[in-house]
Amino acid sequence: MGRRWQAFLWILASFLLPFAIAGVIYALAKPPQSLRLFSNLRHSDASKLTCQTIIADPNPPLNVRSSPVVAPDNKIASLPNGTPLTIVDENEGWLRITSPLQGWVYKELTVTSCVRLEDIIQVKTPATLPIEDQGTQLMAIATEQYQSGNLDGAIALAKTVPIQSRAYQSARLAILQWQHDWSRAESDYYTAQKALREGRWQDVLKRVNSYPNIRFWKEKMTPLVQSAIEQQR
Repeated sequence: MGRRWQAFLWILASFLLPFAIAGVIYALAKPPQSLRLFSNLRHSDASKLTCQTIIADPNPPLNVRSSPVVAPDNKIASLPNGTPLTIVDENEGWLRITSPLQGWVYKELTVTSCVRLEDIIQVKTPATLPIEDQGTQLMAIATEQYQSGNLDGAIALAKTVPIQSRAYQSARLAILQWQHDWSRAESDYYTAQKALREGRWQDVLKRVNSYPNIRFWKEKMTPLVQSAIEQQR
């Protein structure tokens, strides 16, 4: 009974975790949100937001191309991670930009964060923030990307935190911790999946207390835990 209760609390926490993380990120840099979340907002809510897209390529620099396709003759420039972009169009996974130059970049190698218009006076974009604040802003966005399941993008952003920033050391440590926790969460998930198929319900539930605190993997693990609890009734 004790283990079932722990599992129930774990499931509850996994659903509450996104709200807790949102609160932490809001305190750091006002609430950055993913482009996917922004696109799902009602029009009335979306009109109150302004968004910033920046480069987050796991293998920088990011190539800017003259057309929305990878070809040997259409590369016009390369931009480093953390560079803010002005987006004017999208075409089959590509974004057309007009700043810092005109061209096309691959959408999956960028991240977008949004802030409310009423906060815009108090919140500056990464390009205009002081170095210390820029590092904090980048880490807030990187953390949200990590929790959402974009490990490569999160690491790419964390690596752009300037060495002069007060967030630099924590960014270096976060990268190592993220890689370690991600690997363990992924391994435990597939182990639990195998245990569930083989009817070893307790082997699923015993992973609850020590499971890494990553929203993406907890959301994937929750159905396995629920199934294990139901099978023991």
